[in-house]
Amino acid sequence: MTVVWAGLSVGAVYALIAIGYNITMTFGGTFNFAHGAFVVLAGFFSWFIMVEQGWPWWTAAALGAVLGALLAVLEELVAIRPVLRHKDSHALLVTTVGALVVIEGVLMATWGDEPRSVPFFGGQESLTLLGGRVSPVDLWLIVAAVVFGVGMHLFAQRSLWGLAARGATSDPDAAKVRGINVAALRTASFALAGGLAGLLGPLIVPKTGASVGITITLTVFGFVALAVGGFGSFLGSILGGLVIGLVQSFGSRYLGVEYPPLLLFGLLLLILLLKPTGLFGQRGVRTV
Repeated sequence: MTVVWAGLSVGAVYALIAIGYNITMTFGGTFNFAHGAFVVLAGFFSWFIMVEQGWPWWTAAALGAVLGALLAVLEELVAIRPVLRHKDSHALLVTTVGALVVIEGVLMATWGDEPRSVPFFGGQESLTLLGGRVSPVDLWLIVAAVVFGVGMHLFAQRSLWGLAARGATSDPDAAKVRGINVAALRTASFALAGGLAGLLGPLIVPKTGASVGITITLTVFGFVALAVGGFGSFLGSILGGLVIGLVQSFGSRYLGVEYPPLLLFGLLLLILLLKPTGLFGQRGVRTV
């Protein structure tokens, strides 16, 4: 059971990243490949606030949310909005990858390649649950993935803002005719995703550490979780992330650490061949 808890906690990190991907896709019609870099940035920022400055975790979460939202809005204004005038989705992918590289470069120049660690604010002592050992941060991550995934699902399905944003994503021209500010909704979706990444920094960094080297890993595995769970489905993001985490955990335990990437990309290819939108994906949302 310890292997299961380990897999679920790692999968929860991937699920939270997939949820961030889905926010900009569902509410803004844009896949933001740089979201994984925002999560790493939030980790370094949390380390700076909590370890270097000695401030409490909730300060790091609040300031991280503001910083993440502002930087995500800046990315949308600089890397997304000008490209949309040409209506080229491939160019959007390139510019978001460029934003990822820029963030990586800034992090490397600011903090270097030395990994940083942050103690979990909820304690370090493991406990026995359902026959396995699990740490408090693992439980918090699993709960956070479920809460944010379900919360975003309900928000998308029942709130006026969510319904308007989904309509604008499906048919921007029709939404404009009805008086919906499509550009403002897209900017708000980036702010929401960036704010979520910053908010969760104090929770994710005790699990992953703060290191520039994990940016690509989180970005790619978060995307695999998104593809498996479903493009446009927040509930699918939860399932996809947890499945990826379990495959990685069991693969490392019983086959060796070199096999999980092969298993995960094999699973990704199988899903894309059999159901390209993912297990719970919505046709027409995918823009990559």
